[in-house]
Amino acid sequence: MLDMNSSRSVFGVVLACLAGVGITVPAHAGIKDEYERAQACDYNKAEYGSDVGVFDEVSVRFCISEDRRFVVYVMRSGKSWTLPFDRDYRQAGVMSLNTIEGDKLVNYTKKEGVVKRVILGRKRVDRPVLY
Repeated sequence: MLDMNSSRSVFGVVLACLAGVGITVPAHAGIKDEYERAQACDYNKAEYGSDVGVFDEVSVRFCISEDRRFVVYVMRSGKSWTLPFDRDYRQAGVMSLNTIEGDKLVNYTKKEGVVKRVILGRKRVDRPVLY
């Protein structure tokens, strides 16, 4: 027979495995949602345009998702991706935060204790066509 300590550890392992399986299912739905959210941002109608010198040789524009949880990066070619908006996130070991300050989209990064502030883009203004 199993003693009480080993049965608790077996129960703990089984519970951890079941919890792990339950956690992976919503992740797939999150990826699909992220893809659909990224596809919803149209390059020509994007609210923010990339600032000079931020993205070399690539035109990038930005949209904020309807629920204001994500910022969508979209390229002229149609490729797009999302990152969290107005909350800290970690990517490749670097802490980051995307937020809005006035009419600017700003990214803060913290790496090895040093915080950098980069203006990613500015609010786009529709200008009348001059003939």
